[in-house]
Amino acid sequence: MASRHLLGTSATSIGPARTVLGPPRRFSGRTAHLSLMDTEQPHQDTLETVLTLAELAARLGVTAHTLYDLRSQGRGPRGFRVGRQLRFRTGEVDKWLRHLEDEDAERHPAGGTR
Repeated sequence: MASRHLLGTSATSIGPARTVLGPPRRFSGRTAHLSLMDTEQPHQDTLETVLTLAELAARLGVTAHTLYDLRSQGRGPRGFRVGRQLRFRTGEVDKWLRHLEDEDAERHPAGGTR
């Protein structure tokens, strides 16, 4: 004698067929979630390179503490946190370095007298 599975999956225990709630939607030829997406342009990677605090400090030849001090004074590079870790976009670091160079050029003009 064959035994039935304990979970009750025999044909008699499945229950009545699902009822249809309404007529199916007509296919418009476009998928709604892609309607705003520009599919004509080739895919471009939009993620910019991001540096950790330690990586930025090593590249600049300063300590991480120096970068923390500059940021607390409002003079450091613009960054963001991922969890508890600071990250810096390379574009923001470049902008910050240009700003430092411009400030230094104003203080010490080329060819100026001392």
